[in-house]
Amino acid sequence: MREYGDCCNEFWNVTPYVVKGLCREEILFAIDHLNQILRHELLRMISWNVGIETGFTLSVDKNYKFLDKYIPDDLWNRLLSTYCKALFICHELFRKVSKEVAEVLGFVYTEYDKDIIRYTKDLYNQYVSKIENGTKI
Repeated sequence: MREYGDCCNEFWNVTPYVVKGLCREEILFAIDHLNQILRHELLRMISWNVGIETGFTLSVDKNYKFLDKYIPDDLWNRLLSTYCKALFICHELFRKVSKEVAEVLGFVYTEYDKDIIRYTKDLYNQYVSKIENGTKI
């Protein structure tokens, strides 16, 4: 009971910090609270729901890696949608900034990122097409 209350309390009482950080243009502060606290509590709550559904007879394992096997497709897809776009934007930003750093500091930027970006986009597109066809991965 206490752990449940702590989870709800942490999620809802940290939520305003995310918005306050955005309003104050403290973006990294807001992102840290969203990713480190809110997402953690959301995943914890979803895992408890899985426990209820399965009589607490299994584990979703470390870092919730088997969570997708036990939650409805629509919930899983909504959860994933919060991550996928962020990954590709991170790719773009990292590539741009690391090239600038390499140029200024006299380092060589290795272009292998193009292959990795292409590979991850291909994998992502395969994933999306399976989802669109109603197949859960």
